[in-house]
Amino acid sequence: MPTTIKTEDSYYGVRNKVLFTKYKNKQNNYVVSAMYAMYKQGKSLDKIARTYRKTRQAIYELFRARGYELRSKQMKGLQVIDGINFTEMKQGYLRGTYKGKRILAHYYIWEKEKGIVPNGYVIQHLNSNPSDNKIENLALVKKEDMARVFNPKHYNQFTCPKQWKSGKYQEAIEKKGATSA
Repeated sequence: MPTTIKTEDSYYGVRNKVLFTKYKNKQNNYVVSAMYAMYKQGKSLDKIARTYRKTRQAIYELFRARGYELRSKQMKGLQVIDGINFTEMKQGYLRGTYKGKRILAHYYIWEKEKGIVPNGYVIQHLNSNPSDNKIENLALVKKEDMARVFNPKHYNQFTCPKQWKSGKYQEAIEKKGATSA
């Protein structure tokens, strides 16, 4: 049972009681207490580490060593398809490992239902939702057509307009020769 010392900390405007476990004589108890208060308010270890110019791992080890309770890691966007675990990537696509190789879920589903994707073709989500991998939502599209529709001005990842991510271009994909069968 941790003991509570009656001093309070106002570091970075956070007021909380300093909790000590077996480290009563450790330095920077007020700073660590303020860090933990930020963590309890929902800040990530990474954001706390950047605030205090430390590494995320150093903050994790500090909390763990002092006996603070840590949140468990939550799996984001886990889907199981045919016994294969697919997890959500930053862009929303689902990625998994099949026979020792990394694969995207929409390619796996297309190849399972329709066969191998020919060279020069890609699989496109018709509703622009990369986590919607129903076969009705997938289309086989030539790479050139997809580049023409999605990148007419030859933008790259640094100059991409925001409206591309809104799903406005579904009609253009269907007009430019997308086949859904």
